[in-house]
Amino acid sequence: MALGAMPATGDILFTVPADAEIGNTRLRVREVYGQANQNPCATYTYGETEDYNIHLLPQNRELMLTLYLEGLFNGTNMNKVQNASGDQFGGDIADEIVLELHHISPPYALVNEAHVLAVNTDGTASISLPASLGESYYLAIKHRNSIETWNASPLSFENLTISYDFSSSQSQAYGNNLKLIGDKWVIYGGDVNQDGTVDIEDMTPVDNDAANFISGYLVNDINGDGMVDISDMTIVDNNAAMFVGKITP
Repeated sequence: MALGAMPATGDILFTVPADAEIGNTRLRVREVYGQANQNPCATYTYGETEDYNIHLLPQNRELMLTLYLEGLFNGTNMNKVQNASGDQFGGDIADEIVLELHHISPPYALVNEAHVLAVNTDGTASISLPASLGESYYLAIKHRNSIETWNASPLSFENLTISYDFSSSQSQAYGNNLKLIGDKWVIYGGDVNQDGTVDIEDMTPVDNDAANFISGYLVNDINGDGMVDISDMTIVDNNAAMFVGKITP
C-alpha cells in the first residue's frame, strides 16, 4: 500500500490464515522508505507495530422449543396430521409451525425472517439461527389453524443453546394465553382464517366442510385426522364461545 506525504493514514485489508490461533498475535507491518525495507520491529519515525486479536465466531445458535397444538394433542403427545391417504409428514413429525423472532420494543418488528419448522409428536422443535442474533427477543409461534402465541417475556439469546417450553405453565405464554389439557398447557386451536380470533368466521367454513364430508390435509381439519367433521366443529365452537384470540405485547 502506497501512502502520500507524511503524516498519512491508510487501511490494509488482509486474509487471516486459516490455521491462526485464537488470542493475541503479532501483526508485522514493514515500511519501505527510500526503496529500502525497514525493520518492522524497530523504532522509527514512520509507522508502528501493533498486536491484533483474532475472534472466531460460531456459525449458529440452537433454539429448542417444546409446545403442543390443541387440535393434535391427545393428552400425552400429538397425533401426526393426516391427509386423505395417510400421514402428511414422515418420521415423527406431527405438523409444521412458523417461528418468528421479534424485537422487544414497540413496534416489535420482525427480526431476520420467519422460519418454517417441523414440530414432532413429542412437542419438540428445533432450529439453527445465525450467531449474530445475540440479543433478547420475543418468540411468536404461528400454525395454520391455531392461535398465534407469543412467549411471556423477552428471551435472551446470549448463549449458543437456548431452550423454551410453552407447555410447562400457563405463564409461559404472553397474557397466559394457553389452554390446560391434562397436565400440559397447549396452544389454542380453531383460528382457520388466521385473523387472530376464533369466531363465527372460523366456524362457518369448518361447518360447511363437515357438511360436505371434505377430507385431506386441510386448514379446516383442526384435529388433523384427515376429515372435517363434528370433532373439528367442537374445538372451534368451544374456543369461539370463550372469545379466544391472540395476545401480543
